[in-house]
Amino acid sequence: MENTSDQLNSFSDDLMPFPAEWISEQPDKVENILSKLSIENQIRFAMQLSGSRMQDFINLSPFSQKVVRGLPPEEIYQMIKETGIGESLPVLAMMSQGQLQYSFDIEWWYRDRFIPECALEWIEFLDACGNFNILEWLQNEDFDQKVVLFQSLIKVYKSDEMTDSYKGIEGLGHLTLDDVYDIYFKTEEHGALRRLLTLLRSEDPMLYNAILEAVIWYPVTQTVEKAYQWRLIRTSERGIPSFKEAMGIYSRASPDNLKISIPKMEDFAYQGEFNIAPTYPLLLTESVPFFKDVIMRLGNSSRLNTISWELIYLANKTMVADQVKPSDLKMRKESLQKVLGYINIGLELGACGDLEKGANLLSHAHVLPLFQVGYHQLMDLKWKTENFLKENGSFLEWMFTEFHKDLLAALIDRFPRVAEVEREKSLGWRHFASIQDVRNAELFLDQWAFHLRFVGKGLGLSEQIVKKYLDICDVPEKHEAVDLNVWVTTTFANYVLFGKVSCAPLSEPAAKSFLEIVFLPNIFKDELRQCDRTLVESFKQELLKLPLAWTEIDRGFLTILLNACVLHLQQEFGSLDLKGKVDWRFTNGLCIMKDNSASQSFRSR
Repeated sequence: MENTSDQLNSFSDDLMPFPAEWISEQPDKVENILSKLSIENQIRFAMQLSGSRMQDFINLSPFSQKVVRGLPPEEIYQMIKETGIGESLPVLAMMSQGQLQYSFDIEWWYRDRFIPECALEWIEFLDACGNFNILEWLQNEDFDQKVVLFQSLIKVYKSDEMTDSYKGIEGLGHLTLDDVYDIYFKTEEHGALRRLLTLLRSEDPMLYNAILEAVIWYPVTQTVEKAYQWRLIRTSERGIPSFKEAMGIYSRASPDNLKISIPKMEDFAYQGEFNIAPTYPLLLTESVPFFKDVIMRLGNSSRLNTISWELIYLANKTMVADQVKPSDLKMRKESLQKVLGYINIGLELGACGDLEKGANLLSHAHVLPLFQVGYHQLMDLKWKTENFLKENGSFLEWMFTEFHKDLLAALIDRFPRVAEVEREKSLGWRHFASIQDVRNAELFLDQWAFHLRFVGKGLGLSEQIVKKYLDICDVPEKHEAVDLNVWVTTTFANYVLFGKVSCAPLSEPAAKSFLEIVFLPNIFKDELRQCDRTLVESFKQELLKLPLAWTEIDRGFLTILLNACVLHLQQEFGSLDLKGKVDWRFTNGLCIMKDNSASQSFRSR
């Protein structure tokens, strides 16, 4: 797999002036090279890296603070999240007030709720790195937000007839700096907060007094509401809108949207000295190869920079609309992957899978309509799945394995997902990323539509008959262990033994006879026995005589089904010693009756 710089170099003409490995292996050489590069180039090269490697690059620069402050707030925040705030103290110490405010706006709020624990954590880390930018922030940012911060962390009283109640202070840490205000800390850990208040009292006593008076007198609820409104104004300017506005991304794409002129760099919030777009969204394009190949055809153009901004703004809106925490690194990554996947689907549809058409489309159209096209493609799939369940849900209980149920559940999630087996056979869900994903899901539904038609009209099964069969069965012991494979394999056994296409349960002797017939002799003692393929083919030809108006697709589905049944038959029964007594309770693949008389009684009906 490509490393970070290789991935970004594929989108850029600005090749790294040294191998990325040198950052850790030969830092002296990197320092020497960086000393000869302009600040702008250093910023561009830093953004070809991510996480701790990006931070190490910055720390090797002789102009590290200028490099840090030249980064878009989105890029440096993403780096901190990837590295971990505790490991990012050198960078925190160099951040500008605006970069800190962006981080505070994301970290300190969840929806309209202020989170004092997160605020205190940042104060403690800033204190640990000796950052006095927090003082600059206190002196310049919205006053209501500062009041909300301190109201959530301290209680303040002073000795006069209006404010000397001193209630609820038992066991709280205490601080007084001027014999006027008594400050009590609501948190057990308050060393950093104590030092911040001491610094504020020393450097700006007027602001110190104003904040403490506000903590005493400002009504909490109204102050939080005001602070949230100011926060919403700031975040909206950076592409993080209100919930109502964010939900607009899930509306249907208007054809007129494709005619709107593509954005320019000045349309986005960050206009730093170098006007450089964040690049971290491009790191995830490996999961959407069509989209990646299309943007590579754009070259190192200004359109590539605006696409990066569009991806960030769209991912921000997605997080707000989906009501996930934007400060959660996993959620940030998942939202961006979802955005890329939906855009990729829309782009593949719009370009009919042609890369040149895709490049032309992306050169002249916003990414939002492409996202909306992809989203509604998946909503159509979800509605198709829901209708399928509505029509067949109860009968599916007798046909589905747990894995099939998970696959279907993934398709009716709020946002349809692809369910797939990961390591150690655990099931993972991911967002749809391509038209092929959609086609695979549609094929799954079509396949099961055939299966239900096949067992219903072909094998004569219904819910009532299934229940009757299972009532006279000892094996499987648990009804939920019965699935399509069991019914088809039992039908195969009835065909081999009696020449009938029937799902009727077998007696124990009949089941044993079937296994003795269907398996070929072993060549090696410990080897799984293989099924006689001539019997399988004969069974298949008999099934094709069923009056089901067979299509070529149906024939293909039948072949897949029989292959799965044969594989399961071999795995479940291929190692059994049929010369001795078989404990059928520990097998799963055939319906076996309680006794032979029940079998005869049932067959005579």
